[in-house]
Amino acid sequence: MEEKFCGVWGQLREEFLKVHEPKFYNLLIERGNLEEYLTNYQVVYSKRGDKMAEKLAEERGVTAELYRNDPLEWILRSEKIQEDVRAALSEEIQK
Repeated sequence: MEEKFCGVWGQLREEFLKVHEPKFYNLLIERGNLEEYLTNYQVVYSKRGDKMAEKLAEERGVTAELYRNDPLEWILRSEKIQEDVRAALSEEIQK
C-alpha cells in the first residue's frame, strides 16, 4: 500500500490512532478510508489553525504597523503565535 502525505495534522492524528485507537485505525485501513479521514483532519485543523492565529495576532497586536515599526518584534510575536497554535491543536488532535 502506498502511503500518502496528509499534512502535519493528519500525520499527528494518525500517530495518535495507531497508539490509542488501533482497532479504529485498522478498520479505516481495511475499508480504504484512512487517507480520506486523515486528509479531512488536515483540512479542518489547517483552517482552525489559521483562524486561531488571526485571532491571536489581533489580540497580541501583531499588525502591519508593528511590522513597519519593529520587524524583529513582529517576527518574535508571530513565531510565538505559531508555537501556541501548534501546541493547542496538537493537544486537541490527541484526544
